Amino acid sequence: MRGLLKEYNEALLQYTQLSALPEPENYNMKSLRMWLRNPDAGDFCISGTGEQDTWGALYDEEAEEPFLFRQFLTLLGRLLWPKPPEKGDWDLVATRPPRKIDGFTRWVADEFVPFHHNVSQYRKRRRSRRSNDVEKVQATSSVPVEKPKRRKKRDAHKTLVTYSEHSMLRFTSAFSTVAACLLPTIGITVLSKVHGTNNLLFCLAGFAVLFSVGLIFLTSAAVSRVEIFTATAAFSAVLVVFISAPTQIVVS
Repeated sequence: MRGLLKEYNEALLQYTQLSALPEPENYNMKSLRMWLRNPDAGDFCISGTGEQDTWGALYDEEAEEPFLFRQFLTLLGRLLWPKPPEKGDWDLVATRPPRKIDGFTRWVADEFVPFHHNVSQYRKRRRSRRSNDVEKVQATSSVPVEKPKRRKKRDAHKTLVTYSEHSMLRFTSAFSTVAACLLPTIGITVLSKVHGTNNLLFCLAGFAVLFSVGLIFLTSAAVSRVEIFTATAAFSAVLVVFISAPTQIVVS
């Protein structure tokens, strides 16, 4: 009984540790399936009844990306209404430890980086079409046509594009720091120019709401509600100075 109980506890602890690992991101899994379908990359190197569905439906075509303008509108919409993370049917885990990141960093990683990648690919395809048109014109015309200057040729075997998580975290941290410095300054500047108690109260309430939303959106999920209430109360206490009008002393 002691030996069986020890084995059971060890298996239970291993299962608990594995269950705590995060799931792979849906966008990375989609990129992996596209790489496996690419004839110049994976070229369906994984086959078999059970192996081909390990990373999802390998032989099913992915949904086409909408136009860039619609992607831009979706990008702005996700900034206000974030999309819940999608969970796949695969039984996979990521080896990196789970990290709690703020909503702004999550938006940059899940929405802005894919949009930036699609824009880069669109520009690359346009340059490729232009160069092909120039070659066709030069082949059919006797007048030599000046070719546009091309950049250095990249490695043909490089079929994946990676984006550094450290760079994204550094950018979002810098943006959060600048926003935290500018918001009190802008609030003080606006309140110093506004006259009337009602206008001052409306502006104070608006800046307090904006500050609290910034705390929720630009800080990690580990920040408690008590800390949010404390920071918002301190911010409001700084701005409430502009509500009290100076006492006028009349000397006869």
